Amino acid sequence: MKAADLQLRSVQVRYLHPDGQEERLPLEAAAEVAFENCGAIRRIPHRADQAHTPSTHWSSTTNRMIDCESHLESVWMTMLDFDPEVSGFSGQPMQLLGVDDRGAWKATPDLFVRRVDGSATVMEVKNPGRLNDAKVKATAERVAACCAAAGWGYELVGEPPGRQRTINVLALAGYRREMVGVSDYRAQLLSLAGEPVPLGQLVSFTAEPLVARAVVLHLCWTGELAVDLTRPLEDTSLVRAAVNSDAGARQ
Repeated sequence: MKAADLQLRSVQVRYLHPDGQEERLPLEAAAEVAFENCGAIRRIPHRADQAHTPSTHWSSTTNRMIDCESHLESVWMTMLDFDPEVSGFSGQPMQLLGVDDRGAWKATPDLFVRRVDGSATVMEVKNPGRLNDAKVKATAERVAACCAAAGWGYELVGEPPGRQRTINVLALAGYRREMVGVSDYRAQLLSLAGEPVPLGQLVSFTAEPLVARAVVLHLCWTGELAVDLTRPLEDTSLVRAAVNSDAGARQ
């Protein structure tokens, strides 16, 4: 059975308001809630020898800590932080409780993502080996049906596409915070990179190459410098100033 064939009945959405107050409302009213600002609706379990690695993720997009259930989920959060089309996201901000023609059920989606155009997507992050698991697919169909009713997109994902790009984005994430020296070097580096230039050569033009390298990597994260992230990030990688500074040059 496909999500579109499910007959949803009495679906409720349980969530935590940003002030910590628990609330519940019908699915029909959920589209009005800014779930990207909400905290996790449940405590993520921590126990010895568990397969998952729960942690908290500092989001450079929202400037707050977000609970995440696994390393893979934290990788996706980093990719979302790097996406200039994403304006906010949250981890497990809602629980769906419903009844359909299969019976009663509940589900807690992993991520809620808001984009700059106002659209929203709910994401379920699963170990790639479990994407075809019958239970995972059944839950995905129900959550997808709820998302369609609320006007949200839905994605069931494993690893992010493009392994080399993911590796590079995770490396750049170490330089995502604004650091001392960025303002001193930004104008000089962007001017020197008016035409494509090897990264190693670009930093050699400055008085303090080690500091300049960190600034270059920060500017690659923000999108002020563009670099091909489908290839390994090395001294020979060509970087150039973006056409505008609005993070639109991320590749």
